Amino acid sequence: MDLMAPPDRRKFQVRCDAGSQGRFEVGTDTLSVRVGQRMRAGKEEEMWDSVHILCKEQSDGSLTVEVLVCHPDWEEPQTIAAIHSHPQDSDTAAPSLKCDLQLSGPGGLRRASGAQ
Repeated sequence: MDLMAPPDRRKFQVRCDAGSQGRFEVGTDTLSVRVGQRMRAGKEEEMWDSVHILCKEQSDGSLTVEVLVCHPDWEEPQTIAAIHSHPQDSDTAAPSLKCDLQLSGPGGLRRASGAQ
């Protein structure tokens, strides 16, 4: 029995542990998570969504998880990581997980060394 095999055909899963507020776990085909934190804007405190995690299937069947960071001074969120998998590629013994780990900019994400 393969303990790492998904028990169903879900494409993504999320596990959240919010301490005394509870836990949450779900498998799904698409996923969007926003993490907010308290910040000060002038004299007022507010909650700011500082991290977005976006998960979706691409047109070629690959799966992508993007991690974006947001700042009130920026016009757009910045992608800091894109993790790609090809679960449908059964003809390779290597893991099908590839990571792009550099900031997005005018040329978009650049592939981190060692990633394919």
